[in-house]
Amino acid sequence: MSLRMALLTMIAAAPRSGYDIGQEFDGVLKFVWHAKPTQVYPELKRMHADGLLRELDSGPRGRTPYEITEKGLGELREWLLTSSADHSQRNETVLRSFALWVVSPGEARGFLREELEYHRARLKGMRAMKGRLDLSRPADRAALLGLQAGILRLEAVVTWAEWAIETVEAWPR
Repeated sequence: MSLRMALLTMIAAAPRSGYDIGQEFDGVLKFVWHAKPTQVYPELKRMHADGLLRELDSGPRGRTPYEITEKGLGELREWLLTSSADHSQRNETVLRSFALWVVSPGEARGFLREELEYHRARLKGMRAMKGRLDLSRPADRAALLGLQAGILRLEAVVTWAEWAIETVEAWPR
């Protein structure tokens, strides 16, 4: 998935500024896609220049919200209907778990406990976001699909981390 498609997806649901988008990347979308402000703002400008977005009047604190155009909706629809999802992924937690044999069992458990607490907190946040959805809005109904995928994934990671801690407990000292 490209950053462009992530941005079109967000802005199609409702006008957003670069700041708003950054907040979403740090929140609900963190498990799906991450982008830094240094990536987002230039891409928004390019999308505006390409006619995919239009700028709305500046909002609070001088933020410029963008709205999707018909051309932008067409590009988003084309992406959804003509390309297959990219299933490749990077997961540093899992990569690190392959290397835990080089540290002591106590250090491995410490890493796993940190991961467990991190994912429990994310899971709590995702469940709260799900509870705030307004299912009378089409964009929120679609967001429910993504949030539920994230919740189920986080539940699986929490279960894995709990299991991994128990497993490391049984490692020979």
